Parts: sequence; C-alpha cells; structure tokens
Amino acid sequence: MKYKYQLILCSLLLVLWMLPLQSQTRIASLQEPLVVLLDDQNGSIIEPTFIDLSPLSQGTPKALIQVGEELWISDQIEDRIDRFDLSGNYLSTISGGLDNIKGMALVNESEVWVTNAGSNNGAPGDAIVRLDLDGNSLGSFATSGSDSAFDVIDVGGEVYISYINTESKIERRDYSGNVLGNIVEEGVVQFIQQIEYNPLNDSVYAAVFSTTGSNSSGLYEFAVSDGSILNYWDVGNLRGVAALTNGDVLVSNSAGVSILDTGTGGTTSVSTESGQYFGHVDLSPCTTPPTPTGDANQSFGEGATLADIVITPPDVTWFATEDDAINNTNPLPNTTELEDATTYYAVNIVDDCLSEPFAVTITILLGIGDSNQDLIAMYPNPTRGILHLEMASSVDRITVYSLFGQRLMSFIPSQNRTSIDMSSFSVGVYLVEATSEQGVQRKRVIRK
Repeated sequence: MKYKYQLILCSLLLVLWMLPLQSQTRIASLQEPLVVLLDDQNGSIIEPTFIDLSPLSQGTPKALIQVGEELWISDQIEDRIDRFDLSGNYLSTISGGLDNIKGMALVNESEVWVTNAGSNNGAPGDAIVRLDLDGNSLGSFATSGSDSAFDVIDVGGEVYISYINTESKIERRDYSGNVLGNIVEEGVVQFIQQIEYNPLNDSVYAAVFSTTGSNSSGLYEFAVSDGSILNYWDVGNLRGVAALTNGDVLVSNSAGVSILDTGTGGTTSVSTESGQYFGHVDLSPCTTPPTPTGDANQSFGEGATLADIVITPPDVTWFATEDDAINNTNPLPNTTELEDATTYYAVNIVDDCLSEPFAVTITILLGIGDSNQDLIAMYPNPTRGILHLEMASSVDRITVYSLFGQRLMSFIPSQNRTSIDMSSFSVGVYLVEATSEQGVQRKRVIRK
C-alpha cells in the first residue's frame, strides 16, 4: 500500500504545483472522428480538431493514452492501435493479435496493457494484451471470470481493471498480472467503462453504462479501501470520465461531453458530439536544459548571498540539498546568506523543465567583504572605458568576469595602482575580483 500513499502525496504536490503555471497538459476527448483537446483545469475546448481520424477510416476509437512522446488510440471495431506524435501527426498502426479492444494503460513506465475481448486476428479472447513501448507483443494473460475487461489504469504499484456485464467489478492486479483482490465486487453496478483514480480521496471514479443491476447507470466514486460508494451522480449512461484540476469531473456518453459539478451535481455541456474515453496528455514533454557552469569552489566575505555566486546562467534556482534540487522542492531565495563550508545546488529551470544540479561549495573569508576591509577601490563607476583601480598591497591577482561567469581577463598587478581598458567591452555589468592571501573580494562595475 506504500505505493498508493506515495502516489497520493505526489499527485497532491503535482496539482498544487500546476495550478499557477501555464502548462501544456491537456485532456484529450475521443469524439469520433475527432480528438478534441480540453483544458485540464476547467474542461473548456482548446482545440476542437486536434486529430481527424477520417483518413484512417476509423471504426470506434475508444481510448487514448500517452506513451512517451506518442499518442496511442485504440479502435474497438477495427482491432488496431493508431499511433500519433504529440502534434497529432499519424505515425503508424499496431495490428494483429488484437480483437474488440477498449481501454489501455502505460504500466510501470515499461509496457502497455490493452483490454481484449475477442479471438479473431490471433487474439487471445478475454485477456490483457501486453505490448512494449514500440508496439511489439509481450504476450497476454487471461482476465478473470466469464465477462470482458473494459478499462485498465496504473495507480502506482498496482493496476485496476474494470469489467462489464453481470460480473462487473473493479479488480486489483500487480505488475506481473497476479490478482490481488477486488475494489468493487460483482453485482454492485453493471457495465463499468472508463475508470479514473482520484488521489485526493483515495477513490476510483467509475463511468457506469448500464441501467440494469442493483444500482443505476451514472458516475460512481468508490473508496479503494473497502469499495463503499462515496458519491453517486445520476448523469445517464456513461462511457468516459476524467477529473479536472478544479475539482469538477468530465463525463461522456452518446449525448456528448459534459462537466459535472461534484458539489451541486449539475452539469454543463461542453460538446453534443458522441464521446468515448478521455486521456490525460502532456504535449510539451521536458527537454533537459543545460547544466549550470562555474567554479565548483567559491570564496566570499561575510554577508554574501546566493546572488553573489558567479554562475552561468545567472538566473538559476538554488537548493540546499541535491534531493531538493532534483525534485524541485524547497528552493532557496537569492537573498539567502552563504554559510562557510556549505554546498549549494544550482538548477537551470526552463519552461518548468529542470537541468541536472550543479554543486558549488562555499568558503567564507572572515574580515573580507564589501562593507569591511576593502581590497580594491574602482573609479569611475560607471565607466565609459578606462577603469582605475587602487588595491591593497596584499592583492596578488585581478580577474574580470561577465555576469554570466565568463572570465574575460586576469592579471597580476605590478603596483597598487593600475587601470583596465574596458572600451572594447559591451555595455553592461561586470565583476572585478581581487584576490589576496586574506581572501577574495568582488565588486560590480558598469560599462556604459
């Protein structure tokens, strides 16, 4: 069960982190012959014709999942899986060994499970067909009972499978396909189509299609712990369900796609075109930004802050531990005062994608700082070209850096007064560093 609670925590953090950001996460809605992109926060239509399946002579497109940088769409009637890139361009088709397929899931980030109900095309009958991430067969395993599986989801460490007809249930299996028990037992509802895990409530949403059985059709929310019905919404014969980040839920059936207000039970129509399953997709997967660069060991006077560290690029995000840096948790403000013999981790974050962390270990030189003993004086500052320097007798090296950490010049002064010609430098801010046995002092100079 530890995987489940880890997933709950991660999902909560993910939801909170995503809300204020502009994201490319979307909900794809299968509305034959189109794939429609919806806003994952409020359910509004963003792109009404993201993919047109008409050129492929679609049968009944049922489910859509993301597999790496591809989108896979199962076709229940045509017994195939069509593959597209993240821009909606057709790539190829997976066929053979599939018959009457419906739901799919990326399982353990390593393979795709597909619910199968027929035995044509060399398919295994009532079973879960396993594919690798290139679409090659990994075999299959039989589903339980005499009825067919309809949907499958990976909840982290376990897989949940929905069943239809008189043996409708929601079953738990491990990643090897072994049955672990049921969340919802047979006979509670009939004909469960799409299911979705709700980490905020440790529950499962179930789109129930049939009006027969002990309970009516509609949307159910079942507790994972004991299968009890936490909530029920009478919203008709359902096929698809997907949770929005604002707390509402998308539902679909032959009448179209609607937004269900889980508080009031009211619905708002999004589309009147017949809908099937929904899929959560990220159309802008991360491209890892360059790792920050700079000196791995840097020295400063007392009172220096993270903003004083010379690094490229200069607008990195700092963390106190490598784990925080990798997971983008507990970032440090740039005003954080540096501590002696402490390592800080810089991460380059571009479009919410993180670079590898770069470690910088700090040495604090007591008595050396901008407000204490000066090693160097500079004038005029700003300068149009010639910068005059007056140095303490102990200064043994002068180095000039750009704000991006690039070393532009370095020399050993022969006397306590000298000048630097900065006339060839671009207009901007630079760092002049004076090094002595007592420590290091950096000052900013403006080239105007």
